[in-house]
Amino acid sequence: MVYKKFGYVFRQIREQKHIPLSDFSSIGISKATLSRFERAETMMNFEKVVQALQLMGIGLEEYEYLLNDYAPIESEALLKEIETAFLKQDKKTLINLYKIALEAGYPYISLAAKASYTELSSENIDTITDYLYDIKVWGQTELYVFYFTMNKLNIRDILYILDLFLLEKKHKIFNSVKHLEIFACACCRAIAFLTSKGYQEYSAHILHRVESLELVQSMFLRNLLNLSKGFWTYRFKDEKTGNTMMLQALEIFHQIGSQEITRYYQQQYDFHVKK
Repeated sequence: MVYKKFGYVFRQIREQKHIPLSDFSSIGISKATLSRFERAETMMNFEKVVQALQLMGIGLEEYEYLLNDYAPIESEALLKEIETAFLKQDKKTLINLYKIALEAGYPYISLAAKASYTELSSENIDTITDYLYDIKVWGQTELYVFYFTMNKLNIRDILYILDLFLLEKKHKIFNSVKHLEIFACACCRAIAFLTSKGYQEYSAHILHRVESLELVQSMFLRNLLNLSKGFWTYRFKDEKTGNTMMLQALEIFHQIGSQEITRYYQQQYDFHVKK
């Protein structure tokens, strides 16, 4: 039965935590209902499953991983591979990932891969833009697609999408560490991209909002923001000060970052500053 594993995994968690069936009556789930769910005789509605997981101290994401034998879902795995290949500037792998994502039925992820190694056609750009404008619920996939395709989009569209989040005092996606991290990376990339195109006010707006909203919560992101801020300072305010800021950020990446991350940002520095 296709749904058998839902109840089986749920029962494993419950029994491991020594929680009796009767405890779930406090959230409106009878012993009989839960017992049938665990035996795969019936399904429970989504809201009740979430409440039951919360009672056991298990998040929905963790439950999903347990259902999937700890393997990431296909779309998530593809995006992680694209990210790795992007940092390595591995065109061959990116081309392959573009084909794999397309054949697997992920057209927007395929375009995210394509945008990481070549230009997009006007039709591709329109497809991505329409997709991004139609998003009502921003998950990790949607944020990653925006991140990877950003430098192919119209400047107006980049600003519009970022301001959906930046103009709110605290957008709900900021409650998720993972979503916030992807978004903060997108902001840093936008600052650098707009700076490289000479858009001083637009890039300053994003930089100011990221800092005022305190969106950077980790050492890696703080260093990435400092690198972007250094580039902005280098281009628009003071070359010497900006260059010092960038070199300091690169040195920290050399000390704490992975080889791929360090090499990628060193290459970006060499291209934009040492050219």
